Amino acid sequence: MCADAPLCLPPRPVLAAPAARVLPPGTCDTHMHVFGPPEHYPLVAGRNYTPQPVTFDTYRPVMTALGIDRAVLVQPSVYGTDNSALLDTLRRDPKRLRGVVVVAPEVSDTELAALHASGVRGIRINRRNPGGLSLADLARLAARIGALGWHIQLQAVIGEGFRLAPIVRTCPVPVVLDHMGFLAPGLPLEGGPFGEVMELVAEGNLWVKLSAPYRLCRRGPNGYGALAPYVAALLACRTDRLLWASDWPHTELFEAMPDDRDPALLLGLDRADADTRRRIFIDNPAALYGFD
Repeated sequence: MCADAPLCLPPRPVLAAPAARVLPPGTCDTHMHVFGPPEHYPLVAGRNYTPQPVTFDTYRPVMTALGIDRAVLVQPSVYGTDNSALLDTLRRDPKRLRGVVVVAPEVSDTELAALHASGVRGIRINRRNPGGLSLADLARLAARIGALGWHIQLQAVIGEGFRLAPIVRTCPVPVVLDHMGFLAPGLPLEGGPFGEVMELVAEGNLWVKLSAPYRLCRRGPNGYGALAPYVAALLACRTDRLLWASDWPHTELFEAMPDDRDPALLLGLDRADADTRRRIFIDNPAALYGFD
């Protein structure tokens, strides 16, 4: 174990499903992770956290409790470019699961084709955690994956050290921004980093995951109310470029763990009109990840 990588809290167990389904049939969770036994799936030495071993079987009660029918596994930073845990999970339920991987920049076309056949539909560029691919890698890989119908998934903090617009506008494939770009509540809705996100969503090549609010602000009596104006602005912009995700099992949390059944984690999307719910929970992920 890496001495400098603290152990994450485990996700809260989900012991019982609610009396009524929370999310509409066909709902897809577009961002979750699995972590197998470290003796079978070694962790990289330079990581900044150590996950709890949690498998797809641990996640199934969350699917039942919320009414999730499909899921997208995202390669976590602690595995580097070894996608074995993700790929082994995809094989268990290929009709309901898709994947977003991390690959070496020099990955071969044959390897990319094999990943596609396994259910992979995107490449992750992680600028927050150690060892992630670079923005130069983004450009190189994006130029090669268009024929596969893949996208680039970008985890980065908007407004910190880079401009998003040149990346998205020159990218030949869609770009998906993790966790609302880790926006800081208090950013102006117009102009600045969030205004740039809004412009790019309106143009159509940027998709945004409405997810992991606990990474952006503290939960208060009204849930994650500080994020409500940003969610409302995105909904008013283009509902066909928005996705929802649980971010299960909520890595990099060491003091408190959210309850997966907490309605606040849905950011009010469960109360949106029927057309908006269908787009965000069902149609948008079906189009982006290639579900039937």
